Amino acid sequence: LEVGEAVPVAELTPNGHATLPPARYTEASLIKKLEELGIGRPSTWASIIQTVQDRGYVWKKGSALVPSFTAFAVIGLLEGHFPELVDYAFTARMENDLDEIAGGTEEAVPWLSRFYFGATDDDAGLARMVSENLGDIDAREVNSIPLGSDDEGREIVARVGRYGPYLQRGEDRAGIPEDLAPDELTLEKALELLA
Repeated sequence: LEVGEAVPVAELTPNGHATLPPARYTEASLIKKLEELGIGRPSTWASIIQTVQDRGYVWKKGSALVPSFTAFAVIGLLEGHFPELVDYAFTARMENDLDEIAGGTEEAVPWLSRFYFGATDDDAGLARMVSENLGDIDAREVNSIPLGSDDEGREIVARVGRYGPYLQRGEDRAGIPEDLAPDELTLEKALELLA
C-alpha cells in the first residue's frame, strides 16, 4: 500500500462495543479491597461497613453500596486539605502501629502525642494540620458538585446542605431524591428536577 491509495473493501461488519463502569462495591468486595490494602482486620471489617452506613456515606441498593452526596463532600474535603490522612498507605501504617500498641511493643500515650502534636518540625501532627488548613476550607465549595450549565449558560450545581442534597441554579433550588445515586444525576436529570 502507498499513502493515499484507496483500499477496496469486500465486506464490512459493524460491531458495537460499550464499556461499563466498574461494578459498585458490595460488602464482600469492599472487605476484599480492605484486606488487599491492609486496612482493618477481620474483626473490624463489619463495624467499618456499619459505620460508613450509619454516618450516611453509603446506602444499600440491593447488595451494592452506593456512595452518597455527603460521602463525595467529605472525601473532597479530606483529599483537598488533608491528603496524607486519607492515603491508603497511611491507614495501613496506622493499623500496624495500633497492632504494636495492642501487642505491648509501643506505648499508646507517646504514640498519640506524636500523632496529634507531631514528632518534629517537619511532622506537623493533626493539631497543626487542622489549624493551618481550617482558614482555607470553604464549606460551600467543599459541598458543591458542578453538573454543567443550562441552555442559557446558568451553572447547575449539586450541593450538600443541612437537610440533604439539593440542586441550585441561580436562585432556583430543588431537592435531590434520597434514592438518586450521584452517578445517576445527569445534567438532564438535574434540569428535570429543577423544572
